[in-house]
Amino acid sequence: MCPLGDAQSAMRLKDLLVELDIEEVIGSKDIWVNGISKDSRLVREGYLFFLTKKNAPYLGEAIASGAKVIITDMDGYVNVPCFVRVKNVERSIGEIASRFFKEPTKNMFVLGITGTNGKTTTAFLIDHVLSSDSIKTGLIGTVFHRYGNRIFKSENTTPGAIELQTIFNEMRKAEITHVVMEVSSHALDQKRVEGVHFDVCVFTNISHDHLDYHGSFSNYREAKALLFNYYLKRSLKPRKIAILNGDDPNVSYFITGNGIETYFFGLKRGTHTQVLRYEQTLEGIEAEITVLKEKLKVSSNLIGKFNLYNILAASLALKVIGIERTKIERGLEAFQGVPGRLERIKNSKGYKIFVDYAHTPHALKEVLETLSELKKGRLIVVFGCGGDRDKEKRPIMGRIATTIADFSIITSDNPRSEDPLLIIEEIRKGAIKDNYKIIVDRKEAIYEAVKLMNPEDVLLVAGKGHEDYQIVGDKVLHFSDREVIEEALRVVL
Repeated sequence: MCPLGDAQSAMRLKDLLVELDIEEVIGSKDIWVNGISKDSRLVREGYLFFLTKKNAPYLGEAIASGAKVIITDMDGYVNVPCFVRVKNVERSIGEIASRFFKEPTKNMFVLGITGTNGKTTTAFLIDHVLSSDSIKTGLIGTVFHRYGNRIFKSENTTPGAIELQTIFNEMRKAEITHVVMEVSSHALDQKRVEGVHFDVCVFTNISHDHLDYHGSFSNYREAKALLFNYYLKRSLKPRKIAILNGDDPNVSYFITGNGIETYFFGLKRGTHTQVLRYEQTLEGIEAEITVLKEKLKVSSNLIGKFNLYNILAASLALKVIGIERTKIERGLEAFQGVPGRLERIKNSKGYKIFVDYAHTPHALKEVLETLSELKKGRLIVVFGCGGDRDKEKRPIMGRIATTIADFSIITSDNPRSEDPLLIIEEIRKGAIKDNYKIIVDRKEAIYEAVKLMNPEDVLLVAGKGHEDYQIVGDKVLHFSDREVIEEALRVVL
């Protein structure tokens, strides 16, 4: 988590409540607010405390620690110097946090990226090209949050509203001018990006994911579309831009109009990008593309057609905001990739082993199809599905793996509170060939896969990517696919 940094100056409550959807105020709005929190453990004297159904049991602790203002959308009344009832407390958190930190995103360039797959790679690409052009950038996303030389581990792809505005405030102090951030469907649904003024929003694609949370694909799609239909529309930036995947069958849900410049990327006709030539190997992509009718030469270490889409999205976004062609080309060529995103594990034996974060049916299918096209020997995959998450995708991923890969090892992937064997059995039900093996222990599964390899084979270890932990029950254990593969290469071969 990003530290709060220097103490924020106090503000009058009435200045924080401007334009809020207020239903009732009991007490004085002239009270000074020294800080804001919805975590009772962080409350100090003179703080404003956001009371929600989730943190209600800790209200007494917050008041005892010095909370003088309570903002909630719950029924009842709390005897404090000022009690404020609002229509939606989650929405108020972001709006008040933004005002408390003097709306840092009003004077920063903010580019948000949403989609099922490709958010991280597209964000890293754009950030890399911008920073290569001596632009002071900040990055917020799944792998980490970064600004300047400071890197913070991500607890969520998109931080909570108060933490997010805190990060923006720290970035402003560090004179960051451009921020590239991933925006998850959970964050959009939970209103974590309230108070963020976006300049550009990018839609990569949408497919089956997070239905355990959203309940249905239409709900999931609606949450993703909020970035464009609500947050970009409400932004106070003078120029607002939408960059959309024109090849995605759901793209119409992300088209907003109404003063928002809209550009489309993709391989099909009718987009603002074209691919004139495209070659891929296990070493990378060589291509010629046009972006807004200007020709670019692409030489990239990234692999796969899905990464070509990420390159098109990034190139279009960069071109639209005024980055020169040659700077885009140089940045793409110098980009070394993203940790855990089809990351090649270098080794002296020359074995072709990749780690990828693919944990959805669509992502697994794309990466397996890419490697299958480029292999000379067999394609072996090690994968599983997370516990306490979308169960519908498990047999689908079992079918995909056993259809495309030559051999699959089905194993554990953050089982959480579920029995790993039961998760694996649900995956196995989708298998349509007898070309798989079950090994519950993920380390043993990776060792076995390395042992099975011939020099011409390709091995993909999928699902965890950059993660360096395994969640078993209520324990978070250190586990890195990369480290285990490197160890197996030393021990097994």
